[in-house]
Amino acid sequence: MSIEVVAIHPVALGSDLQLIVNPMLTLNHNTNDQQVTNQAQPLQLATYLGPAYAKYFYAGIGPYFQLPATNINNGSKQTGLGISAGAYFTPDHWVIGAVAYNSWGVGSNIAGGSANLFNIQPSISYTTDAAWTYNLGSQMTYNYDAKAAANQLTLSGGKTVNLFGYHTQVQAGPTYMVTTTPTSAKGFGGFLGLTVLLPK
Repeated sequence: MSIEVVAIHPVALGSDLQLIVNPMLTLNHNTNDQQVTNQAQPLQLATYLGPAYAKYFYAGIGPYFQLPATNINNGSKQTGLGISAGAYFTPDHWVIGAVAYNSWGVGSNIAGGSANLFNIQPSISYTTDAAWTYNLGSQMTYNYDAKAAANQLTLSGGKTVNLFGYHTQVQAGPTYMVTTTPTSAKGFGGFLGLTVLLPK
């Protein structure tokens, strides 16, 4: 079972430039052959510096930061520093594109693995006039030190609502691990996502 909490906060840096601040918290609980492992990423912060307004195409790039995991079952004990980037094409009702980050591990504690990894998340989604969104996405992660890659495919649907004055999207659906590593989840699972758009 994967639970992801994401916030998106645009910060205006003038009339033509903005910084998207994107903190993420992912909790994965995996049970396999009576063994419980977690694929949870520690708190991550991706940022995207790009144009404030664009009609059909958005792109941005900025620094990336990841806190060390609290224990080795929750990911790398290293701090992750790197770069994040994203690009999306947004014709009416559709969002097509990807976000990615490249992280370099800082520190000598490689318990739980290293933070030297590349992650890319391509997705395609359709939103109805009634604010229902259906999404097909993939999360591909490659660890440079372990020389291992995992690819999680997610099909989800949900609705955008006004929650405490914020536009909030709740999504749920099945996941499947297309490729795995020795410590990653295997087979089918479930996904629950919560995305909050914070005002400027």
